[in-house]
Amino acid sequence: MKLSALTFLFLVAGGITAIPVEDTSDALGIETESGLDEVTTFDADAGDVPTLSAEDIYTPDPTDGTLVIPYQNDTRACGSTLIQSQIATIETQFSAALNTFNAQTADVVAAAAISRSSIPVVWHVIYTTKTVAGGYISDSAVKKSISAMNTHYKGSGFGFKLKQIKRKKNTNWFKKMKGKSTDSYMLAMKNALHTGGAGTLNVYTVDFADDTLGWAAFPWEYFGFPKRDGVVIQYNSYPGGTLKNYNQGKTLTHEVGHWLGVYHPFQGEDCNGLGDYVVDTPQQLTLTLGCPSSKNTCPQGGNDNIHNYMDYSYDKCMTGFTQGQMTRARQMSDAYRF
Repeated sequence: MKLSALTFLFLVAGGITAIPVEDTSDALGIETESGLDEVTTFDADAGDVPTLSAEDIYTPDPTDGTLVIPYQNDTRACGSTLIQSQIATIETQFSAALNTFNAQTADVVAAAAISRSSIPVVWHVIYTTKTVAGGYISDSAVKKSISAMNTHYKGSGFGFKLKQIKRKKNTNWFKKMKGKSTDSYMLAMKNALHTGGAGTLNVYTVDFADDTLGWAAFPWEYFGFPKRDGVVIQYNSYPGGTLKNYNQGKTLTHEVGHWLGVYHPFQGEDCNGLGDYVVDTPQQLTLTLGCPSSKNTCPQGGNDNIHNYMDYSYDKCMTGFTQGQMTRARQMSDAYRF
């Protein structure tokens, strides 16, 4: 079920009153899709997406001789963070949208479940040179990412199928983008390349200019800014990539969690608030750094979610979602995407 664009415009428009141009002496690289360098279309049902072994997921395998490198200050940084004053309005509208969906016929509800189980993925490889270090990641790296994500979402009702890989050479988009929704390079890139509707997952890989590992649009934002939809991730965070501590593909899994409507477990950074609006994730005051053996920032609620895909731990520390998170993701998807 899709709602009208007007319904949610005011929620997101307030944060984009002007688009800053970070370097007016350098072109943003505004182009159209006709300028793509390569487009590869896949039939995922025909076995184009491989099943990963443990070695595929956990062993770094740089293909151009590049050493595994530490990331910035060695902490995960996600651009998909909401200020607490927005949350109440978002949640009120979500409740109304979900009630509208639940009033639909059984056929509509069944169709949404089918759509969730086979989400088409269009992967945009942004690069500056035809090397891995220049962002030119292989088809195999993309396929491993999709396969890893399907493993991470196994049993949730979500499935992802690779539809296309599109490659575009643009140094500005690859090197100068920052993890914020108003970034001029991000907006130019997405306006030129975004493919499909609310139910198509667009993934873009770049080398962020700040310490961002990933950024995602939330599902309720689609109707105000459809071209801004999708997720952007650090290009070498794929399974076996060169990004130390973040090379099991879980940055993609984390950002897609946001794309499906799930917050960080430390949302609000308050032991007494509603947090991430999921009942089975303990209250958590702070994000998690590295891979601690344990952490408890809100003693009354249980240990922190250090192994959760939506926290900030190293990839090796992340092992799953909770049932409540996936229930929320299904409900958000029903209300806004399918």
